[in-house]
Amino acid sequence: MIPALVRLPVTRVDHVSLDALARCVDLVAEGRTVLVGAQRSPSDDALDEFVVATALSRRCAAAAIGVAAQVGAARKASIAAREATTTQLLGACDVLLLDGEPDACRDGALVIEALFTEGVHTVTTPTAIVVGARNLPLPDVPGGPPVCWREGAALWRLVAGEPVVAGTVVEVRADAPLPDPAPGVLVVLDHPLGGPDALASALAR
Repeated sequence: MIPALVRLPVTRVDHVSLDALARCVDLVAEGRTVLVGAQRSPSDDALDEFVVATALSRRCAAAAIGVAAQVGAARKASIAAREATTTQLLGACDVLLLDGEPDACRDGALVIEALFTEGVHTVTTPTAIVVGARNLPLPDVPGGPPVCWREGAALWRLVAGEPVVAGTVVEVRADAPLPDPAPGVLVVLDHPLGGPDALASALAR
């Protein structure tokens, strides 16, 4: 089952302002898994979402942290599976949300879920292929963290290898009240790109 989710918007963050981003996590974490995507540096470089999520998990011990990761042209699904495994073992990937074209996300989920299980795997899809791939060590939860993706207002996941609607997506301004947490509901927070202090101020209203 997909838990209640909330996705933080992109911020401009550095090692000094990570504590402010952690405050943002704490402000929305009650009853939800907080999804962290790629962030930006002050000079507009992309900051890896798996690294940022791991850094936040050190600062937000009570929060459930998930990762929103790009798949497709930007990152092969087999690499995302290994990065998600490492991050989950460090306590920072309770859920993996895939970003990208729906077909790439569906195919990526097939690869990733295979690599979250024991054995050598060959998976061939229209957009993702792995041959004889093994992922060791495995995540320390059976089957790995839940994998899902967004298509419009629907949240999707695989069940027995087939895509099924697993929930809904709601977009909310960061300074507006959050809906009550509900399993399968992804709340996407909208806020102008800026520092995490500004986002924390909006969330605290």
